[in-house]
Amino acid sequence: MNTGVVAKSHITNLLNDWYREMRVQHVLEAGQLKKEIDSKIDRIEEEQEILMYYSLLDFRYKMLIGNFDKDLDEYDSISEQTNDFLKYYYHFFKFIYAMEVGNYSDAKKHYELAEKLLAAVPDEAEKAEFNYRVALFHYYLSQPLRAIHYATKAQEFFSKNKGYEVKTGACKNTLGMSCISLGQFELAEEYLISALNTFTKTDERASILKVRHNLGLLYADQDLSESAIRHLTEVFKEDQHIKTNYLLAREHFRLGHHEEASQYISKGLTSCDKEYYYHFSILNGLNENEPVEKLDHLVAEAISYFKHQELWKDVQFYAEELAVKWYNVGNEGEVSKYFYIGYEAKKILKKRGSLK
Repeated sequence: MNTGVVAKSHITNLLNDWYREMRVQHVLEAGQLKKEIDSKIDRIEEEQEILMYYSLLDFRYKMLIGNFDKDLDEYDSISEQTNDFLKYYYHFFKFIYAMEVGNYSDAKKHYELAEKLLAAVPDEAEKAEFNYRVALFHYYLSQPLRAIHYATKAQEFFSKNKGYEVKTGACKNTLGMSCISLGQFELAEEYLISALNTFTKTDERASILKVRHNLGLLYADQDLSESAIRHLTEVFKEDQHIKTNYLLAREHFRLGHHEEASQYISKGLTSCDKEYYYHFSILNGLNENEPVEKLDHLVAEAISYFKHQELWKDVQFYAEELAVKWYNVGNEGEVSKYFYIGYEAKKILKKRGSLK
């Protein structure tokens, strides 16, 4: 076995190759490169920046394979380095992480810091990747027009360059989701079917399931609960993602399938983050037909959280839902309070250009 010192240029090239494979979502190839890098990383000459770069990419790899158990907190010193290249990746990866765990206020902070440092990265593919992630961020915050803007910019690069077929499909998936938010259901279906065809050709099973989940969402948003449940159930057999879990619970509740809804709610509450804790808990209260007085405390707490995360669509929805509940029991004061909260949220969404 060769135990000699590994040249800095060699390990740097390997690290760059590793990130390129992660960026195009080639999980198998990225895993193979990680094994090779791990066998050599402890034999490089003492080089702090290389070790920092490795730590950042190792964090990105963990996210790629679905491991979100640990943040980058132990590497916070990277943000204080003079190397803008490393600082960009630190904030960009923190941005992705915060989005994935539902901490949108943190995501916004790191997105803005990464954007300022993007000029330090001359790679056009990285700028397209940044635009793709920003598109997802705006979609999560119910800003579909902005999501479409950034997803289109990303797709323009990915679709014209060989090797980015998966990312092109991912952009189409994001465009489809954004069109659902805008009520453009026919166009949404076109984008989602196109994305599904792309992922089928490249045999990207995880991505196929994401698109099929979104097709379920497409039917749910058109009040076609039975069709939505059929699609979502097939997805859930392979990938018990919390968002699919919640949609199944919600659509069963809408159809009056209280026992089935309860089963999905119980399952979701055992593995959800804070955002979905509120979604599942409120849905559980509705499914159990709890009195409005009991729901009020939970919804008020949820609205406070959603305001902090700038999830104004959820603020509007739950405020209006509770206003109706209070109206049904004749409490005009509470009706006015919650309808006003919903009205304020609606104004913010309108200002963002997010309403249908």
